[in-house]
Amino acid sequence: MKLKFSALFVAFVVTAVPAQADWLNAVKDGVGSTLKETKDSAKTAALNTSVRTALGLTEGKSTQAAIAEKLGEPASKTEKEGKTFWVYDMTVLSASYPTLTQLVKTRDAAQKSVQLSFKADVLEKLELITQAK
Repeated sequence: MKLKFSALFVAFVVTAVPAQADWLNAVKDGVGSTLKETKDSAKTAALNTSVRTALGLTEGKSTQAAIAEKLGEPASKTEKEGKTFWVYDMTVLSASYPTLTQLVKTRDAAQKSVQLSFKADVLEKLELITQAK
């Protein structure tokens, strides 16, 4: 009886190992994906902060009139769900703001535009977005 139980136990463990390996791979892939998303999110937040600082803009304070005077007319303006969005080309801004030049040279910022969203007349959020091709 002891031999049958041992054989049954070994058979159970041997058949469970591939399932455990699949489960462990799924967990590893999930954790790796989450870490990459966190890293990308932190990098994006840092770039947004750098651009906001270089342009001298303050969310919650800078007005459309002040921004238009400082940066000129945006490449595009849109309205959506009660908000106004302005988009500036990063390479165009870097011509007037040399501190952006190093950012434009990075792979992460090279294909980006600066999008400003306004609530009423005040800057609500500045973020880098991927340029539409």
